[in-house]
Amino acid sequence: MPNVGGSAPGGNAATVFILGCGGLVSAADNWMVAPILPSICDGLNVSIAQGAMILTAYMIPYGAMQPVHGYLSERCGRVRLLRWLMLGLTLGTIGCALSPSLIWLCASRFVTGFAAAGMIAVSLALIGDRMPVSMRRKYVGRFMGIVFLGQGLSVGLGGLLAGYVSWRAIFIVFAVMAVIVQILFSLLRESSPELSHWSFREQAALTMSSRNGRLIYLLSFATGYLLLGIYGFSGAYLQERGGLDPLQAGGVLMFFGFAALAAGSSIGWISRRTGTRGVVVTGSILGLFAAVMPALSADWRTGLLSIVALGLGYVFIQSTMATLAFDVGARGLSSGLVGLGLFGGGGVSSAVGSFILARYGYETLWYVSVGGTIILTAAMLQNRFVSTR
Repeated sequence: MPNVGGSAPGGNAATVFILGCGGLVSAADNWMVAPILPSICDGLNVSIAQGAMILTAYMIPYGAMQPVHGYLSERCGRVRLLRWLMLGLTLGTIGCALSPSLIWLCASRFVTGFAAAGMIAVSLALIGDRMPVSMRRKYVGRFMGIVFLGQGLSVGLGGLLAGYVSWRAIFIVFAVMAVIVQILFSLLRESSPELSHWSFREQAALTMSSRNGRLIYLLSFATGYLLLGIYGFSGAYLQERGGLDPLQAGGVLMFFGFAALAAGSSIGWISRRTGTRGVVVTGSILGLFAAVMPALSADWRTGLLSIVALGLGYVFIQSTMATLAFDVGARGLSSGLVGLGLFGGGGVSSAVGSFILARYGYETLWYVSVGGTIILTAAMLQNRFVSTR
């Protein structure tokens, strides 16, 4: 089979597509749980507040291991590591399908998150390695669009299978998809390890010593905590308060992916006209809108507006932070630290949100999200480091 890669435009596009498929499985394997969470909880005889720990069990290792995998990719080769990670993701997903209890499911989700953690971070580093500087934002946006289009479609599929077959069936489907991606990865040209003599601790210290780096990672954490937190509870909210079944809720959440693809496809054009600061401010304002909508109503039409705004806003901010991180320290580690902020923030949000939901209900959960996104928007408006880029 011919290897894909190189500097030719066609090679670049094919590389990004294949990497996007890997990121698609990684992200979709995580977020398809949102619309089927009530079905999982019913099947395992646990409450929604207890079952939400399934999200945390995935996102904590998914976020924490991203900088580690990014660092390892510079030592052993990015493509080689991606292949091993996809194998681990496949085995963990099969474990999820066979889990007899919440504890076993959380353990399997932890293993899956551990393996899946490097898919996006290492792929972003590979894009940074191979794509011309002037084209990075375009290809990063396209990559993220593919990832979250698949995520959106996956929640629709998850709702369909949960409603008419079983929640376990969706894990089997993603295990098969992971095998297909493993075959696609064999088409990628292997990258040469950078063979850096810096230790992980030394590289992390150097990266974190940069003011821009600290700011990027802090804003990434805030974005993950707020925007991924909203998404994580939206499916259950639309079912419990909006009266939707799993298939209908999945159909609404599916528009997150369509919005993400639109954002990823247009971010290069938008950034040329508004600048980097304009993109992230727009993204945070859209995130605020996404938080306000469910606080006003549980109607599915309001939920749809929220999900579309969430998809647009999330990709605007995440793609920008990921691109800026290329210039802060080693690419693999820096990309991983952005992922740590985003998905670690999402994992913490799931845990905190479960506490709020169990004690105070959805209304308080959404009010907290509104307050947080107001602060995030103010922070994006105040920070000047992106205005010169």
